[in-house]
Amino acid sequence: MTLADTAREPRLDYAMRTDAGRKREVNEDAALAAFPCFLVADGMGGHEAGDLASRAAIAEFERRIRPGVRSTVAEVGAALEAARVAVEAVAAGRERGAGCTLAGAVLVEEDGELLWLILNVGDSRVYLHRGAELQQVTIDHSLQNEALAEGGAGEALPSRNIITRALGAADSTADTWMLPVETGSRLLICSDGLTTEVADEEIRATLTMGGRPEAVVDELVNRANRAGGRDNVTVVVVDTAAGGTAWHIAPERGGETLDDDTVTATVPRRRRT
Repeated sequence: MTLADTAREPRLDYAMRTDAGRKREVNEDAALAAFPCFLVADGMGGHEAGDLASRAAIAEFERRIRPGVRSTVAEVGAALEAARVAVEAVAAGRERGAGCTLAGAVLVEEDGELLWLILNVGDSRVYLHRGAELQQVTIDHSLQNEALAEGGAGEALPSRNIITRALGAADSTADTWMLPVETGSRLLICSDGLTTEVADEEIRATLTMGGRPEAVVDELVNRANRAGGRDNVTVVVVDTAAGGTAWHIAPERGGETLDDDTVTATVPRRRRT
């Protein structure tokens, strides 16, 4: 990498914390927080070797995404496919199977522009925090979310923990989005051990007032445990400290699809004034 290339990289501050919680002996979550790749995988609850599945998925990204430099859509697609294969290998021969969710953000270069490639399979989440506002970028792949989208409410809703997509499941399709890299913005990547215990408004307040990423991840995990800690909880926080674009122009979800066989991406558009 040339000095000119190095100068183009944004400055990121980030931290990760994972915890077994208060009710479970085994932590089936796994995570990666190393420029340019930030991921959380949650072993499927009730399945044999969920911890092995989540670690196998993360390991493929560690092997295939070059550390310290921006990646590409093709590299992320190859890592995602390798993760699918690795999880299927873990599941093979196990009566109850094995699987994991996968959510995260990878810094990529596309047509000369630096962007976050956000990916999601399952119900782990990626949030975008800017100023005092919090937006969930990913969409949960769960029966409950499907029922809500169809107008369901109240006690008729399915349990939140019944997911419709996962690595190792019949449907392992990843949803992806492209986000601009914006100075002053903050990404939160987390397993559902956080979001089932801590409401979005409490998460928003913690991200707004919490200070540096190290303090924020500790506070969010502690809040999940104080609320019951019924599941493993993993939190990654990534701040774009410098080198990004201005964030005062709000992104708008669009429908453009990247021309790649392995990754389908809806690209948020900016309203230009």
